Amino acid sequence: MPTATLRFDLSDPDDERAHRYALAGLDALIALDTIEQHCRSRLKYGEPTSAVAELEKVRAMIPHELTHLLH
Repeated sequence: MPTATLRFDLSDPDDERAHRYALAGLDALIALDTIEQHCRSRLKYGEPTSAVAELEKVRAMIPHELTHLLH
């Protein structure tokens, strides 16, 4: 059976950051799926709305914990 092992040197700041990114992968995929489903639903069933209001809704779906990892 194929296996994969990721190794990170957590004493190295770059490796520690890469480790946090790797751990956040599933949460990021779930957030992207939620955003995609929202956009699909709005395009298919939604009423015309202000672009600003709609972008604010989509932006609010992005978990702050994920974007915070980038800083």
